[in-house]
Amino acid sequence: MNKISLTLLSSALLLSPVLHAAEKVDQSAALESGAKLNIKIQRGEVKIRSWDKAEVAIKGKLDELSEGLVFGQQGGSFVIEDKLPKSYNSRDKDGSKLEIFLPATVNMKLKGVSADYDLQGLEGEISSANVSGDIKGQDLKGNLQLTTVSGSIHTQSNQGELYLETVSGDIEDKQSLGKVSYRLVSGELNAESDAIEVELDQVSGKSQLTLKAPESLKARTVSGDLSIAMQSLAGNANVDSVSGDIELKFAKLPNAAFDISGGPGGKIDNQLTQDSPKKAKYTKAESLQFQSGSGQADVSINTISGRIKLQQ
Repeated sequence: MNKISLTLLSSALLLSPVLHAAEKVDQSAALESGAKLNIKIQRGEVKIRSWDKAEVAIKGKLDELSEGLVFGQQGGSFVIEDKLPKSYNSRDKDGSKLEIFLPATVNMKLKGVSADYDLQGLEGEISSANVSGDIKGQDLKGNLQLTTVSGSIHTQSNQGELYLETVSGDIEDKQSLGKVSYRLVSGELNAESDAIEVELDQVSGKSQLTLKAPESLKARTVSGDLSIAMQSLAGNANVDSVSGDIELKFAKLPNAAFDISGGPGGKIDNQLTQDSPKKAKYTKAESLQFQSGSGQADVSINTISGRIKLQQ
């Protein structure tokens, strides 16, 4: 081969893109029950499971843009991070595909950009801060704060104090116990909860709640519709809307005292009892007060420019 051919070949190799295969990892370290963990995976898919060992393990493939895995104790926390360049195109290469095993009881903080987290069988204080990734949580116990900006949240069979928040994603929650709070903007909520305390803040979305027997219910919606079905009401309920409709459906006639205000532009449709709303003399705003059964619980419902419907 002459000098010209060698020169051309060398130039071609220099100009051709470098292919980086995703690095495989399989590491473990001692970790006591109740330890603190910080996990940061920016892209990809991450499954986190519990096991009966006093150690933490990680298996799978790192991000194709990875600059290395951080896996070890740093100060008071055990840190797991797939380090990426400070700037990169999110469409370049594939993200991480990892599976992490932990003792069942942990205190864990999760961070991600477009990473999807899937958690199962853990107990303790668990918080997540994600940007565009989804979060799944099943069979979790403790203080749970799961938040994402434009991702969705799917939870099932969790108990404790649950806080679920998304801005432009959806929330689906099934069979939750304890206390649960939902926050969402321009997304949809579908919840079937046995929680004793339920709180909802919603803007510009649609929510459907199916509850068993809450002792406390607080729900607020702005420019969104809200539908709540309850088997019974064991405590007090406060439901408010601005430019949104409210529908309350009871499996049986509740023992409750109702105080309902239609406000400016609001309408009240009572199909629960024979009581009819009254109209203010000058403003024509509708209002309704009545008692069903023993009146043990207090139900307060208010709307501005919305429709309130009660039914059994």
